[in-house]
Amino acid sequence: MPRTRDRGIALILALLILTILVVLIGQMTVTSLHNRTTAENPLADLKNSYGTRSGYHRALLYLGADLEKHPQVDTLHEGWASPLEFDLAGARVRVTVQDSERFLNLSQLVNDKGEANAETAGQLRRLVQILHHPPETADRIIDYIDGDTRGSYETGARNERLFNLEELLRIEGLPREALTGAVEGGETRKGLLEFLTIWPRGSVPGDSVAPGAVNVNTAPPEILAALSDKMTPQLAQAIVTRRETMADPVAGGFLDFQNVEDVRKVEGMTEEIFQEISKFLVARSATFEVRVRSASGNVEKAWNYVVRRTTGERKKMTLMASQRMTDFAAAAPPQEEPR
Repeated sequence: MPRTRDRGIALILALLILTILVVLIGQMTVTSLHNRTTAENPLADLKNSYGTRSGYHRALLYLGADLEKHPQVDTLHEGWASPLEFDLAGARVRVTVQDSERFLNLSQLVNDKGEANAETAGQLRRLVQILHHPPETADRIIDYIDGDTRGSYETGARNERLFNLEELLRIEGLPREALTGAVEGGETRKGLLEFLTIWPRGSVPGDSVAPGAVNVNTAPPEILAALSDKMTPQLAQAIVTRRETMADPVAGGFLDFQNVEDVRKVEGMTEEIFQEISKFLVARSATFEVRVRSASGNVEKAWNYVVRRTTGERKKMTLMASQRMTDFAAAAPPQEEPR
């Protein structure tokens, strides 16, 4: 009987020792993985730093080559307009370039004195209506930016130009879905962030593209339709359709607008509408937002570079701003599961 008891105790001790060993080995494994990750993350971050810089400089090469080849026209069929992906020392880099002239420029909602710009404010209100968001959405944004304090939505207003588009999330009472879009009743409503920019913030001496100008070759139909009350969604789409039509199936090429006067050729365009929208239109772009994302291991880094191209006697590209990007302003909040 004592021998059986001793064997039981020995077995219990053996199991206890085994359990302790398993716990220790598990803890050592976790610690080792943690230390490895801790050591790898700075290296991955360094790779991403070089990845984002390399992506930016590659974008400059495309923009510079296009400036030399087509200084007076910019379209979505040019090299800079297509996303670029490449590997660099273990990092996967993705580069997208978008001209600011395809967007509605919120920096032009006010002049340098903080006074509201009625034309840009009207475009914003029409865009909100086109996207089927509440009308007060535009008024909340305008009151947040303009310099006066007489609006209906001045609570928490900054009363000056935006520093970045993420500031729109701070506007009291502005629904997030108005910025990021939403799906309601099976119907998709696009968000305003898809159509907005803050660049350029002011005029650039020696350049013919004024801040707030809209490139008829790159702007989406929603922006084109927002230029005037007389514009219809059908006419805006006709403009887009024309520039996407092949000029010659054999020789290639598209019916891009070589100048603003070409807009007269769009089916359905009247002289009255042309005179009203042509003052906002250009056929080339001057400001470009280069968005670079680099991923290495479990680490990502993303930067937005703003580049201004000037033509004339001295063609050049100037870096106007660079900013670390976050994703929380661009992504819609997760949908709650129905209970």
